[in-house]
Amino acid sequence: MGSGVSVSKQAASELDDVLENTLFDEHETARLATLYVSGIGTILSSLQPMPILPAILQWFKEQARSEGVSEELTIEQVVYLLDTLHPRQSPENKRDLAWKIYDKDKDGAVSQPDLVAILRYILPAVPMAQHQVIARRALAAHPENKVKKENFSDILPDKELIDMLTKPI
Repeated sequence: MGSGVSVSKQAASELDDVLENTLFDEHETARLATLYVSGIGTILSSLQPMPILPAILQWFKEQARSEGVSEELTIEQVVYLLDTLHPRQSPENKRDLAWKIYDKDKDGAVSQPDLVAILRYILPAVPMAQHQVIARRALAAHPENKVKKENFSDILPDKELIDMLTKPI
């Protein structure tokens, strides 16, 4: 890895393969290598506080369940997440991840129940009844009170998206 970090050759090789085509610079790669040696849990702990993280992790688990594979996060999934959260990552890539998280029922639209489920994560101190009101207002201008992917920025503007899904390692 050339970063001066002491990691096993196997771990370095695994991480090098996964880090290919990411936005990580040498310093970030070295930090990730140090965290990787301690385990995926340590990498995820480095993302705290990040209110949306539980929703992201839930999405990964749901994906694994639907594919019939282990719900244990892989290093590939963690690197995908970290790369998406990278400060230099494009808003389009962040929006793709956000869409996957927000469209909880995978019906191609964000509905009130989808939005309320996410609001529980990002506004935990706000009462559930208020989540319902916020979701209803956010979706009121859209047909059937649902937002399709092409109009997703109506309820999650770029600035909020970037603030919510940016976390340097």
